[in-house]
Amino acid sequence: MAKLKNRDFHKMLLVAGMSADQIDTVLEGFYAFGGASEIMSLNDYATAIRNYDVLENCVAPDDAHSPVARYLISLGARMADWEDRVPGVVAVALI
Repeated sequence: MAKLKNRDFHKMLLVAGMSADQIDTVLEGFYAFGGASEIMSLNDYATAIRNYDVLENCVAPDDAHSPVARYLISLGARMADWEDRVPGVVAVALI
């Protein structure tokens, strides 16, 4: 997939292949918290993994400023925080 250049966050998420439900969830967290919402459950974590997988190939490696890049960075940080708080969660989420 080509790297995204458009700065329209919603359009970028659509082009990345996210579903309407995924986009709504991402936008709610982004506008409420300026990034990804806190991960509170294994289901949230599994959703975060799916969202991260969809978006990571759509952001240029040198892009740290577009809304999608900022969301992706914050999502990665939230995932790492969850993994630190819940030992063994990575193996369980990937099953």
